[in-house]
Amino acid sequence: MNIQFGTIRDFFDYIPKVESKLRKINGQEKAFPVLSGAFFPYSDFENDTWTGYFTTRNWLKRFTREIELLIRAADAFSASAFHQCRKPKTVCAEFSKSYKGNMGRLRNARRDIGMFQHHDEITGTCLPFVVSDDEERLTNAFRKAREALAFALSLLLAKGSVRSTTALKHSFDKESPRLLLLLNELKFQVENLKIVVANPVEHAREDVVSVCIAQGHEVVTDEERNIKQYQASEPIHPTHNGLSIVSFSVKLLPYEVRTFTILKSETGQNDAIESSVLFFYENSKSSMKYI
Repeated sequence: MNIQFGTIRDFFDYIPKVESKLRKINGQEKAFPVLSGAFFPYSDFENDTWTGYFTTRNWLKRFTREIELLIRAADAFSASAFHQCRKPKTVCAEFSKSYKGNMGRLRNARRDIGMFQHHDEITGTCLPFVVSDDEERLTNAFRKAREALAFALSLLLAKGSVRSTTALKHSFDKESPRLLLLLNELKFQVENLKIVVANPVEHAREDVVSVCIAQGHEVVTDEERNIKQYQASEPIHPTHNGLSIVSFSVKLLPYEVRTFTILKSETGQNDAIESSVLFFYENSKSSMKYI
């Protein structure tokens, strides 16, 4: 074995030379050995078995990122709501008490997220009962962060009226936390469905908003009742038969909150646009158009 000191450049200059030698010895398809997989389990002292490593628990890693985005958005709009409600002549009945409660939700969500940042948990090298506790904590953090965001946006839309803060609450009762991030059907309230879209960052953005609703003829309008073009497609998963994904483009200024309405149309006339991408679902005779 030969060992020498070198820079990063020396390392990457040396790698192709070694690779070329290995290919001459082992053949073109065999250079450096490749190790792949989830890298678990492994046995520690006293035959304690640990599961997971940096590539495992990928669902929990994704879940934490979704929660962190919710907390970031709830923070931004809570600060904006606090500023708006402190202005003179603003209706803020019981605002202080409700605002403190909302900050409590965010504090609890941050604590639960922080628990998952432990060096064994974020890497996945913890015992199974700890993983179960993580799922429970992260599920609680997800719900608290979502409630806090809904509260802040409701305050902004209702100009500080605490009584209106339940307007944006939409319950997703799921049997498992792993189902929280899956496709959720939004129910119509009588003949319409209001969608609140918010931009929690300091720059303008244009995104596509997609919602899952029952199939039918729809009309999408903005705050000024202007009809928007949208795209309707079938969900890929076969368990969502009878549902439709409605997608439309939205432009948002920094920290802007906008409201859109999806109306049921009896005439069958809508502003749906045809997709340029065609998907075929395996084991299905019908094709589906999707963005």
